[in-house]
Amino acid sequence: MNRKKIYNLEFPSYCEKLNIGGHVFKRVKDYEKQVKSLQHLTTVLSEYSISANTGSHNITAFVELPIKEKKAVFPWDKNNATALNDILVLLSIFTGRDVFLDEPLDKPSAIIADPRKYQWGGSLRCSIPYKETKKDQDLGYNIGFEEGLNKIYSLIRTDQWLKKYQDGYFLLLLKHAEKRQILETAFVLHWTILEHLFTLHNRKWLSDEQIRKLPSAEKISFLLVEYALSSEITKPNKKRISELAGVRNRLVHFGKFLDARAEKNAELVIRLTEFIVAKILGLLPSNVFNTIERLEQFFNSSSK
Repeated sequence: MNRKKIYNLEFPSYCEKLNIGGHVFKRVKDYEKQVKSLQHLTTVLSEYSISANTGSHNITAFVELPIKEKKAVFPWDKNNATALNDILVLLSIFTGRDVFLDEPLDKPSAIIADPRKYQWGGSLRCSIPYKETKKDQDLGYNIGFEEGLNKIYSLIRTDQWLKKYQDGYFLLLLKHAEKRQILETAFVLHWTILEHLFTLHNRKWLSDEQIRKLPSAEKISFLLVEYALSSEITKPNKKRISELAGVRNRLVHFGKFLDARAEKNAELVIRLTEFIVAKILGLLPSNVFNTIERLEQFFNSSSK
């Protein structure tokens, strides 16, 4: 049996293994010790009592590979990428940590992945429905996580989805956008994802030059309607959306946000991106951060 070690995978409480697309992830024998040594920003009281700590990378699992592994669908630079590489991206996005393979190296090398918990993506992770199961006398655990990831994995491997979303490159961007970083860089990365998604929807009838010249407010307006965040965009709403584009333009030219209002608008863009990505992945977006209400409040408030 072909088994490989996995860094930083945190299982749902009381869940001993995850089967994602035929790849069976199992806890290591000293899982409790290893998971407690990952970074935890707050004290956790669940399966284990875990104190807040700085943390580091740890091997928490191993994966048993299927006899015949499928090729990767994401546009990786390396030609030998497999479905496991894709699945590790999904696990990173939906567990909020860099989950990666312990690969043998030709020469000693330092791990360059970030050991910190992700800062963004919370509403996306909450979009996977919680579903508890009980098996014999075992404690129940959230089987919804495994079921949800398998549905996403199956969806992103369909020809229709891959064609529509250009092999899912935006998910590779999202993995980096969710990481712990200053608001400025997170905002720019999420904005890039939104502009990229607009291009994927409109490339058939708009040239590259037309897409570049189209005002960003038009692109964001399109996405808000396309993904049912708003039934229509009125002229006053579009004027407000132009303010979001102004935040982006000022940031890339002057290097910082103008004020607290700009920072609040930047965070709204990040939450809107999470909402849209949830829909793209076939999920019902969670409103845990009141994204819908915050958008309505944004439209109803006055511009400067």
